[in-house]
Amino acid sequence: MPATPKPLAARFAEFAVHETFHGKPAPAVITRAEERRYRTVLREGAGEGPNFAGHFTIVQWGCGTNCWQAAVVDAKTGNIYPLPSIRHPGMDYFESDWLHFRRDSRLLIMCTNCREWLIWNCDQHYFVWNGMDFEEIQREPRHDPHGH
Repeated sequence: MPATPKPLAARFAEFAVHETFHGKPAPAVITRAEERRYRTVLREGAGEGPNFAGHFTIVQWGCGTNCWQAAVVDAKTGNIYPLPSIRHPGMDYFESDWLHFRRDSRLLIMCTNCREWLIWNCDQHYFVWNGMDFEEIQREPRHDPHGH
């Protein structure tokens, strides 16, 4: 995973986790039709172990030109959760954009509406993970130039 851009790095400390999972990750528990469609990438990604909020794994995969999908897998239980959807809530279970996250934080920064070859000047949406779902929070600036 690429390094976190400097303008975003300090924000992760606000939502620090103090315990991290250090065992063999549970296999992804495939229950929904949409999960079955991506079962291979979900299982392989879950097996890599936690990279978000202490014991969760954000699994990302491409779905075409400038198209990304992702899900959150609990390394303890294997349960799968969708990411928040900005563009079309409820339309695509695993819709994603540029994501910034860390293993030691519950903060997820989703960058949308990127311009200049999809790497600069993005709108930023800030979400905090509560262990079951994401809650959007307000942080400024909402538009902060940085590279991915």
